Amino acid sequence: MNVRTFALALLLLGLVLVVVGWLTTNPAAFVGLTLIVLGVILLWTRRPNAK
Repeated sequence: MNVRTFALALLLLGLVLVVVGWLTTNPAAFVGLTLIVLGVILLWTRRPNAK
């Protein structure tokens, strides 16, 4: 698993947690938002592939 796949997995998990948190009014939405932000930061700061 490389950084891009890990970041995309964090984004997907974060989105699911935001939806679950929105529907059930529990703190899962905050964790989901944190995971989305972390995934975006990972995608934004990753190095390009060295050739």
